Amino acid sequence: MAISDDDVQKIKEATDIVSVVSQYVTLKKVGMRWAGLCPFHTEKTGSFSVNAEEGFFYCFGCQKSGDVIQFIREIEQLDFVESVEWLAEKAGIIIEYTNVNDASVHKEKKLVSELLTRAAQFFNDRLLSSPDAGKARAYLRNRGFTRETVEAFQIGYAPMQTGALRAFLGTDATKMEAAGLGYSGGGSFFRDRLMFPISEPNGQVIGFGGRMLPEGQPPKYKNSPQSKVYDKSKVLYGLNFAKREIVASGQIIVCEGYTDVIGCAKAGIPRAVATCGTALTEQHMKLMTRFAKKIVLAFDADGAGQAAADRFYAWEKSYEVEVFVAQLPSGSDPGQMAEENPEALVEAIESARPFLEHRIARVLQSVDLTTAEGRARAADMAAQIISEHPNDLVRDQYVVEFADKLKVSIEILRKLVLKYFQDGRKRGDAKKDVETRNYEEGFSQELGPISSAERNLLCAVIHAPEAVKDLTIKEMFNSELASMAFDLLCKEDWKKHLDAENEQLVALVQRLSVEGIDADPIELLSRVLDPIIDRWQMELVYDVTDIDRLRINQPLVKWLSERQEEMHLEETRLASVQAITSWLKSVS
Repeated sequence: MAISDDDVQKIKEATDIVSVVSQYVTLKKVGMRWAGLCPFHTEKTGSFSVNAEEGFFYCFGCQKSGDVIQFIREIEQLDFVESVEWLAEKAGIIIEYTNVNDASVHKEKKLVSELLTRAAQFFNDRLLSSPDAGKARAYLRNRGFTRETVEAFQIGYAPMQTGALRAFLGTDATKMEAAGLGYSGGGSFFRDRLMFPISEPNGQVIGFGGRMLPEGQPPKYKNSPQSKVYDKSKVLYGLNFAKREIVASGQIIVCEGYTDVIGCAKAGIPRAVATCGTALTEQHMKLMTRFAKKIVLAFDADGAGQAAADRFYAWEKSYEVEVFVAQLPSGSDPGQMAEENPEALVEAIESARPFLEHRIARVLQSVDLTTAEGRARAADMAAQIISEHPNDLVRDQYVVEFADKLKVSIEILRKLVLKYFQDGRKRGDAKKDVETRNYEEGFSQELGPISSAERNLLCAVIHAPEAVKDLTIKEMFNSELASMAFDLLCKEDWKKHLDAENEQLVALVQRLSVEGIDADPIELLSRVLDPIIDRWQMELVYDVTDIDRLRINQPLVKWLSERQEEMHLEETRLASVQAITSWLKSVS
């Protein structure tokens, strides 16, 4: 998207750099210039200077300099076009884009953004003063939210009544749908929910996260659909609130939910953001590294499999970042900890472990280190994890550190790590030897293949049993090994039964125990249900030769098709999966 040079110059001439800088820095007139403490580095004696006549700034301490556009780029972490647009809006100047398509896209986005901004104000006003938001206010009070917090984070309430928001905005159903606020038929996308505005780093509202109230209609969280301005794979909730603290501290905390972000702020660590219902993506990483190089994962990190680990290590190298994992108590989240024990939350963040160290620590916790066999097993598992890191020096540091904890010699552990590392390099993605490929992909020549979907579901059963265990049945697994693993995981205190199981089953379950899940647990369950529904539809339609039987089957075929479609929509996934699972149990 390009902006004409004339418009850029017009915006610079219409902007008072002293007024802009004064929004971030306390300036004092010193002769012909203005001076203050630099916003880009820590200092006690002011070395930051602004020349109003020339329209430039310069810091004698860190040597940052430039015009007003460069200042906004640095302070708001925007690109050139975003900075010019930011200044143009403040100056009331309409930009002429050099490309007709760019101008059209910008106009559409501007209209959508204006609707979303007004909607945020509507929801916030409704929460603060409307009688129908009483239960929402009571819920927030019970969670320790004050009016100040509600106003600071612009939390709102979407009323139950369809059409209330549309009437306030004075727009039509088409524009409501384009903004992700309504449906083509005129209904509201969000109803009877707490509303959390999701914004660009510059504060422009681009979408919403709606949280279900007690006794409300699931799903628990409902995010805005994809729109001209909203793409959840590129957006981080709370970045607009936290960016200055993030830049100042050099650290960004990544949570799962909106209330986690707010909880961190209430606990005195206002540098948290949250993904909007999706796993971390490379787009997220690109965005975060504009602000900080130390990333702390503050969610229930039950583990990460090799695929996720490979991504993190690649990102650490590509973006020169460090990834840490906060040591949260099992089953806790930052929002809950901020409410019950904020000091413990601060400690968990401050004691965050490097990602690789966290993975190894989980191995040590899962194995009995009081026996020689347990220590040998832990050493082997730790060696595999250490070998996955691409940096020689990092690998060797962990060998030295953990050899002592595992009571094995440094040389033995070093050789074991080197063996796994060399094996991995020889294999490559396309040339894995049979034994390793079988192990990583869950393949057993005796017991049959395990699909990635079944493997991921087993991971979910281990790491998120409260979400999927009651919805999972043995008949969902084609693989005999996966079926056996599910039987084991259904036993009370299943870890105590490992010694009685065969070697392949133990290896699979132990590996899954130190891996993690990259998606919502219910979504992982839906991936297993997909082929099952397809097979049933094949049997009910194509394998039937009797026309009367086909007519009898038709309502069930239609029902399965409808549930399968709903299963792939975030707002209806849980209810659909529950319905399909209940039906499968009845026919099993």
